[in-house]
Amino acid sequence: MIDIEKLLPYLCKYDSCLQKADYEFTDAKEDEKGKCETIVIGHACNNHVTEVHKLLKEIYYGNKKSDSNKWCMG
Repeated sequence: MIDIEKLLPYLCKYDSCLQKADYEFTDAKEDEKGKCETIVIGHACNNHVTEVHKLLKEIYYGNKKSDSNKWCMG
């Protein structure tokens, strides 16, 4: 039997844009067992990539620098 699942498009999260997203933002996180996993933290259309990136950096890192050079240790 062939199953059918409806796919929901990811939408831009900048203000009230809500256009179909062209970009996905991810980050690395350690799970409870210490394994490294990739998590999706946001989406943006082509017109708002920079703005959403800045917003996500403020939300996840505040005033401190991103720990993008720090890898999961698991």
